[in-house]
Amino acid sequence: KLKVQLADLQELRDEYLTRIDSLLTENQKLQAEKQQLTGTVESLSKNLETTVSTASALKAEYLKVTAYKRKSNGTYTVASLAKRTHKLDVCFDILENKIARPGDKTVYLKITEPGGKPIGNKGTGSGTFKTSSGEEMMYAASNTINYTGERQNVCLNFEEQQDKMFPTGTYLIEIFIDGNPAGNTSY
Repeated sequence: KLKVQLADLQELRDEYLTRIDSLLTENQKLQAEKQQLTGTVESLSKNLETTVSTASALKAEYLKVTAYKRKSNGTYTVASLAKRTHKLDVCFDILENKIARPGDKTVYLKITEPGGKPIGNKGTGSGTFKTSSGEEMMYAASNTINYTGERQNVCLNFEEQQDKMFPTGTYLIEIFIDGNPAGNTSY
């Protein structure tokens, strides 16, 4: 009777060992699939994040630059010559973007003079900012706006020091919103 029970127990043991082996094999297969799926999800998540950040970047359009000369009484009139220009006004529209989150956005105006040097004066509000790619750039003027998601008109201006005039030539005007390039024109 004991020998029969021992044989039954050995048979059960062998059956359980077979089941354990198959469960271990199945477990390894499931862990490999989990790692593969985790990698796929992370990759898709990064792609989606990149796509959303690209789509939510605000764009500026219809850049209009106006040059002004300062009169002796402190008022401004439109100037047509660079040597008489004291102030540049840059107005543009920020386009509607349903993906971008509404809220405060910092708008930077970068002006590059004909020699390739960025214009700015830290004493009058200019400074530097980091672009979305991590590059540090000098801006001539900045302003924080409350973006609502709808098209809105923004104007920024840069006034040169009294003793320094703008050199003659073509200027590159660039707009950055929260470090992302939004639009540019030449003047």
